[in-house]
Amino acid sequence: MTDSTPESQIVNIRDRQQQLIRQRKQRFRRGAWRTLFIVGLTAGLGWAVCQPEWQIRQSSQVTLAGNEQIDGQTLEHLMTLQFPTSLIRFQPQVLASKLKTNAHISHVVVTRKLFPPRVKVVVQELPPIAMTECEGCTLILNPDQSNSITLGPANVWLLDERGVVLPADSYPKLEKAQQLPKLTLDAYLQPESKPTQSQASSASTPTKFVSIDRQKQAQWQQMYALLETSPVQVKHLNWQDPNKLMLQTKLGQIHIGPFSDRFNRQLQALDEMRTLPKSVDPQQIVYIDVENPESPVLELRNQAQPSR
Repeated sequence: MTDSTPESQIVNIRDRQQQLIRQRKQRFRRGAWRTLFIVGLTAGLGWAVCQPEWQIRQSSQVTLAGNEQIDGQTLEHLMTLQFPTSLIRFQPQVLASKLKTNAHISHVVVTRKLFPPRVKVVVQELPPIAMTECEGCTLILNPDQSNSITLGPANVWLLDERGVVLPADSYPKLEKAQQLPKLTLDAYLQPESKPTQSQASSASTPTKFVSIDRQKQAQWQQMYALLETSPVQVKHLNWQDPNKLMLQTKLGQIHIGPFSDRFNRQLQALDEMRTLPKSVDPQQIVYIDVENPESPVLELRNQAQPSR
């Protein structure tokens, strides 16, 4: 028969309590040792990585690949690396973001190697598709931030489809082969009236500081997406007055007014007028106004009133 007296039950309960206490102590000791091991390992790894042997100390430890057209020095300048830099503090995502935001780069892969310490940056380029002139200008990237970067000075600047701007001398192969984009823009860059002291001191010669107009950049992205698929060949875009945007095409000067969601319809109206030179001497056309694409205005020389 099983002993079920109150005394034996009390003994069983006491033994069970002691067993639970021993188990808790064992779990606590194991957890404490595990925590100490992880902290020690982390501290040791952090100490080791901060040693000179695990640091990027010079630009030769950073290799670039994939830049077939863009000059490597331009990309290195945009990466704004500071030496020495511990590999554990190195931020690949930040570096990739800088290149994609400020250069004609669509994709970046950054990898780190500990033995020996190396960083490899592989980029995928975007082709420049337009050109703008700004004589003796220095471009300030992120002018409202403390970590702004300057490019230039330069006279000729190239744009990609996103409106990102680089100096033409960033493309030495294209310059040498005279293969710069045919599409040109006026007044894409805006004057920067108050450069900071650090920006001004970074320029070795007197220069005109400019920045990218974010509104124009957003409009350019929409505009180029439509131009790319339109049969209308635009040679030049004049942005001097944002409310009086002008294009240069085979039909001559085109007035479209401010950029709007009617731009695609305006291009369609110009395409519908492609046979106009057969009936009107192109030399007599002063401009064509398609601000209202449903009722274009043709301004001819020696006419008192525009014809509709």
